[in-house]
Amino acid sequence: MKKSLDEIRAEVAAASEQAQKLCAGLTDEQLGWRPQPGKWSIAENLVHLNVTTQLYVPYIQKALSQAREKGLKGSGAFDLGVIGKWFVVDYLEPPFRMKSKAPKAIRPILQGPASDALPQFLRSQELFLKQVDGAEGIDLGRAVFVSPFSSLFRMKLIAAFATVPAHARRHLWIGGKIKEKIKDTKGHEGKA
Repeated sequence: MKKSLDEIRAEVAAASEQAQKLCAGLTDEQLGWRPQPGKWSIAENLVHLNVTTQLYVPYIQKALSQAREKGLKGSGAFDLGVIGKWFVVDYLEPPFRMKSKAPKAIRPILQGPASDALPQFLRSQELFLKQVDGAEGIDLGRAVFVSPFSSLFRMKLIAAFATVPAHARRHLWIGGKIKEKIKDTKGHEGKA
């Protein structure tokens, strides 16, 4: 499976639009509502995406810097590789078959009103897009991204770029399921 930077840009734009639609018309209370104990709210899913992107960006920058130092130049669509395809397509994309507990470093903590989560998420999307723009001309199929969670988990840099919008799709899909429950709950109790 191949991805280009233009595809990544389009996927990021679609995720930002989807997040805005997801949050539209919801109150602060609804954005912070958890469907059950131990599950995240819509706002917490957005905070998780924001925190994860903030953590990924320096590792992407490091991989880009190393690729420039090595003179790895290229353009077009790049193959995700076996690990990248597994992680992006088989693990992250909704509806997902595998669940895992988020590492402590990227578990969401709401600080302030739940309604702050959307603008924070949109800012992290813009920060990520700057990295995408900075990757033009780099051979993202040969450049290597080392995970911030384990130096043993390495993938092609194009797969790291594809991870961010795929991760967003996963959590926005979860957010959509929560919104359905909010609507169901609202009809029965008057509020979520």
